[in-house]
Amino acid sequence: MKTIHKGRHVAAVEGDFVVFVIGMRVNKLLSFSKWIPVFKAMGPMIRELYQNPELGFLHTEFHFSWRRVTFIQYWKSFDQLEAYAQGRTHLEAWKAFNKNIGDDGSVGIFHESYKIEKRSAEAIYTNMPRIGLGKAFSLASVTKNTQSARERMNSY
Repeated sequence: MKTIHKGRHVAAVEGDFVVFVIGMRVNKLLSFSKWIPVFKAMGPMIRELYQNPELGFLHTEFHFSWRRVTFIQYWKSFDQLEAYAQGRTHLEAWKAFNKNIGDDGSVGIFHESYKIEKRSAEAIYTNMPRIGLGKAFSLASVTKNTQSARERMNSY
């Protein structure tokens, strides 16, 4: 069971970072041989990222909805994200996607990258386990200087 951090906490963000949203959409439900390999390709990449912190990966959140799987990832820098995208594990998955699916329409993939500068993000968590920015970075208790969103934005 996840630890619930009672009370109010903020994410103590350390400088600039990148939010990377990546996912897939199953367009043809019965095309199991197309979308299952795409889904399974993410596991080895996530494992590799958690096992190698020097790559710049901080944390990911997984979201599943009808026909779509989305990962919200936190990275130290865009350069590190870009370097990982050009690395062996990701390139193998990308080549397999293009070979097996390409533009046949059975499976869609997407990503969005956001460079967040210091003091351009804030977060508040009340009676929550560590998630999102609070898991990518550290948690700090709310103080008299971090009561409002504006104060939190200017604090970290």
